Amino acid sequence: MKLTKEQLKAVRYYEGDVQGDDPFWGDPKAYVTLNSLFYDGIGTERRRAKEGKYLNPSIIEDQERLIGLLQNLLAAFRCADLTRERKTYRVERYADYLEMKQAGSTVSFTSTSSGGFLKAYGDRIGIALMEFTIPKNIPCLPFAEVLGEGYLKEEEQEILLPPGLSAEFTEVPVSEEEKEIKDAAGNEPLLKCLVRPGIPRTIQGSSEIDSRGPSAGRLVYEALNAGEEPDVEAVQVYSSWKKQIRNRVLEG
Repeated sequence: MKLTKEQLKAVRYYEGDVQGDDPFWGDPKAYVTLNSLFYDGIGTERRRAKEGKYLNPSIIEDQERLIGLLQNLLAAFRCADLTRERKTYRVERYADYLEMKQAGSTVSFTSTSSGGFLKAYGDRIGIALMEFTIPKNIPCLPFAEVLGEGYLKEEEQEILLPPGLSAEFTEVPVSEEEKEIKDAAGNEPLLKCLVRPGIPRTIQGSSEIDSRGPSAGRLVYEALNAGEEPDVEAVQVYSSWKKQIRNRVLEG
């Protein structure tokens, strides 16, 4: 699995392997902000902010750098198809799971673990357990194989899925053992779902991007980070801009 230097940098950055104090490149939890960009509206931003997760406006303020990062990260998936079927697991926000199920696909970058359900990810409010069967030749990033031994968070045994993978969803009962996985409020999982990803979806999108988007996004992030209600017009501009960014990086 040979990635370019820029692709490897993007993968390590997403994983949280960062250095320095640059507001963009130094954020070890940039995935919080990056993943929010792939959902419509600001529902997922609201949920993340309520969980105490920081939405970083510095990540969206230079949209050309942001687009380049996302394009390199997405390109890395095309170099790393699985050669055999894998079983992986994820503890997901229930509300974000519903968006995936409605879309019939992964929505954002989706982190899964071949080591089982990671209880550390029960830091969400309202959770769903997702058990993935990933067929061979499906684009994904097995970090151990891409990054080699000794990479950051090696213990999580992460296999990352890209946005826009078609998927079949089958809800099943939560076992007694799985009920021991609690959310941030101490509640049991709301459901369990078996997921089988399929081929990536492509979109045809406009190349036009509203230059007001990053500044509107900053206003939205600052308000949500402070526990306040964002300006309605800023939300509208930011939400439209997110879709334009997605179209640019996902169009096929």
